[in-house]
Amino acid sequence: MFAEIYKSLCDELPFVLVTLGESVVQHPVTRPEGFDVHQFIWIKEGRGHFSMRDESFVLGVGEGMFMRANVPHSYSGDPFHTVWCTFTMPSCTLDYIGVGEYMPFTVPAYLNRETEQLDRFATGDSTPLSRSSAGYAYVMELFSNILTPPANLSSRILHLLEQRYAEPLTLLDLSDTFHIDRYNLCRIYKRERGVTVMEDLNRIRIAKAKRFLKYSTDTVETVGKLCGFESPSYFGKRFKESVGNTPTEYR
Repeated sequence: MFAEIYKSLCDELPFVLVTLGESVVQHPVTRPEGFDVHQFIWIKEGRGHFSMRDESFVLGVGEGMFMRANVPHSYSGDPFHTVWCTFTMPSCTLDYIGVGEYMPFTVPAYLNRETEQLDRFATGDSTPLSRSSAGYAYVMELFSNILTPPANLSSRILHLLEQRYAEPLTLLDLSDTFHIDRYNLCRIYKRERGVTVMEDLNRIRIAKAKRFLKYSTDTVETVGKLCGFESPSYFGKRFKESVGNTPTEYR
């Protein structure tokens, strides 16, 4: 948690990561005047009852709620297990990307893993500025996932790659998931995206690795594993091909 310092920073930084947390047993919360920060909260176990102004929602595992600062709300469960992230961000930014006062959402498959990774960033050798950068990327990626569901095949494949980049994905896995043979999957993806599936997967993995190397204290070997590379040598080879430096030099 970083609540003790955020008030001194919110006028200086466009985004401040205030808290990351998890309640194995979530106690009832009632805020007639709302919270003074924006919040994502989602359910890992159980069921929760959320009241947002005059509207009520019953949310289960894999569902969550976003609520802007100062929006009256309450929630309780029987019991339920929650994870949350709170932050400050100008309201005009939320207006621009089309976010209302509150919004139920389906939890992307990657979210719990990314939240654990952000927590490692934030509680390691981080600074307010590095937490701001990493937290902003995390929040904007989450908004992008829940606001703009992919339409065509290549967008749906790319969406899956961004969620499951840490797994040992193969073309066979993708063809089974999307019920299309590998040849046509690769052909359509290359036609619509201009690059191959595996080129995009490598790009995503390298981008994630760069963030880890910048903000975390994990070893280079651990970073490679977290980003889906099976061996340190292969990680080093692909990273240098893409970036021009070894992971250690980049860090």
